[in-house]
Amino acid sequence: MSAPEWLDEALSSELPLLRDRGEGQHLEFMVRYPENGHELSREIAAFASSNAGTILIGVGDDGTLAGLEDVGSPEGRDRLCRRIEGVCSGNVRPAITPVVKFAMEAESVVLAIEVPRGSQPIYYSKNTPYVRHLSQSRPAEPHEVIERVGEWLKSNPLASAEEDPSSRFLSSLAATLIDVLIYGSEFEKRNVNPWLDLSRTQLGSAGEELRRLATDDTAIEKRLDDRLRSIADKLDAAAAHRLTLGKESWSTLLGYVTDAVREAAEIKKEHIDTVPLSDESRRDIADMISRSSRELADLDNRAEAMAEDGRVEDLQEAASSIGRSLLLVGHYRLDEPGGQFTGELRSVGHDLHLLETDRLYSDGGQSMRRIVERVHDLNRHLQTLLSASQL
Repeated sequence: MSAPEWLDEALSSELPLLRDRGEGQHLEFMVRYPENGHELSREIAAFASSNAGTILIGVGDDGTLAGLEDVGSPEGRDRLCRRIEGVCSGNVRPAITPVVKFAMEAESVVLAIEVPRGSQPIYYSKNTPYVRHLSQSRPAEPHEVIERVGEWLKSNPLASAEEDPSSRFLSSLAATLIDVLIYGSEFEKRNVNPWLDLSRTQLGSAGEELRRLATDDTAIEKRLDDRLRSIADKLDAAAAHRLTLGKESWSTLLGYVTDAVREAAEIKKEHIDTVPLSDESRRDIADMISRSSRELADLDNRAEAMAEDGRVEDLQEAASSIGRSLLLVGHYRLDEPGGQFTGELRSVGHDLHLLETDRLYSDGGQSMRRIVERVHDLNRHLQTLLSASQL
């Protein structure tokens, strides 16, 4: 008797070997499809961040064959695939597209989710970055995120095409300074938890990276080492400051951040903004902006339905992710002196990035409606900006 067409024969023949091999850097087992989408999204995000990997659902942690129920009918398989699509597009940021296959062994059906290595440096589930380490998917350490972003920027069109130590240093420096400018400029808006603690962690990690960069030969040659350590000192103080009741404690914390942002902006103006972008870099930046624009337009089209389905937080998270992408490119000089495009782009990115901090209240849906309308307004603003731009 021949196998059904929806089964992957190659995977079916390989399944016993995979189970025998056990979990590892490229393989994860799940005995059943998880009820909590985050359990699956963190595994997908970890593989996308680290290396291509396969998740076998219907296999126990010890390799025992368990199989899946309700996959014998097309409706059951379609329902399962839609759930996976929802996790990949709604829970994982940036979104990732895996390949889904079904295999059979001893009359038991197993689902395989083949996750590619993503094109972005790091992937998130529920605002937490994840990486794969041996047989575990775990939250990435702050220094790991910075290292991955730095490595990505070295090969990114935004970085110089010259593979010399000075260019690599400036690429890493640009990424770190932009992080300081993004989270530092938003600090007063992110003044409650969990956003406050997340911002302090992000700034503290940037401080660690600036200390590392201060030891680079290029930093010493350009006499930037002491200036980078000065920013790092202020970021360290902000991360470690113990907040107490009263305005004085908050003012002290805000002072550390404000001074760090000012010094970071000065270095960026002197050493990053003076490096001209090549024509190829401009084209790649334009492609990145266009992609973010399309993502925002699609999100705007889905915003009403997401709100009605009770997925407002997913809407906020998706909008914030798009905003961060726009902020990253918006901190590079994209127009001539006196031009307004870069500032307008950064403003849209800023508002989108902060959308995740808007609170929902028991107000008859008014706060939810404001978020949906805000996404609509920002999408319209971005489309108008791009239509008038020559970028």
